[in-house]
Amino acid sequence: MARGWSVAVGYSALPVLLVTCLVQRCWAMHTKGSLALDHITFYKVIPKSRFVLVKFDTQYPYGVQQDEFKQLAESSSSSKDLLVAHVGISDYGDKLNLELAEKFNLDKEKFPYYYLFVNGNIANPVIYVGPVKTSAIQLWLKTQGVYLGMPGCIEQYDALAGEFLLTTEKEKQSNLLIRARALMAEAGESEKHAAEQYIKIMSKIIDQGENFAHNEYERITKLIEKNQMSQPKKDDLQKRLNILSSFQNKNTMREEL
Repeated sequence: MARGWSVAVGYSALPVLLVTCLVQRCWAMHTKGSLALDHITFYKVIPKSRFVLVKFDTQYPYGVQQDEFKQLAESSSSSKDLLVAHVGISDYGDKLNLELAEKFNLDKEKFPYYYLFVNGNIANPVIYVGPVKTSAIQLWLKTQGVYLGMPGCIEQYDALAGEFLLTTEKEKQSNLLIRARALMAEAGESEKHAAEQYIKIMSKIIDQGENFAHNEYERITKLIEKNQMSQPKKDDLQKRLNILSSFQNKNTMREEL
């Protein structure tokens, strides 16, 4: 048999290069945590889900933006209500899903697009317009009412933070702080540091006022943007920022994003 040819089940006598390309394409189409949709399944899945975040992109995406999407898709496992999906679009060869590209007036030069469909409403999706970065999209999803367990966050404490935001009465805030401290007994070793961060933020807001969380959020954001620190330090600050986002007024966050 000639060199450079391989015998494989279903691919007898095909060039190795061709087999490799086919395998790579299969992997490109599969992203852990994300459901591939086409112009048929799109209309079957969207109406049955509370939140569906759909990425419209080229048929075989790659690079930094695709890496960010992979991280986002995997992180969706922490959400009970969010389904992450992707639609591959091609205007050559098989010409895949052009009907959806036309329906939403998508420009292939501006791929990827992120659309959030809420309660099955296909006609009026919420369009994400920020940077294609996992943390930024996660924060945006929070402003849309989607719970997504971001790195460093704890669901029970996020729920307390939500209650904390709804009141300015010191007595109610103090009671929530007591509940937060009581939850520390249930926190695992890996969660105790994060739990302490929630408690510290609550205490600071009670002592310094409701603007503390917003000001601290802006301060840490600027530190991260300077990018003059080690990656572990940057990751730690991002976790603190994620926790602080749970104490941000949703309307304020929308304006900032």
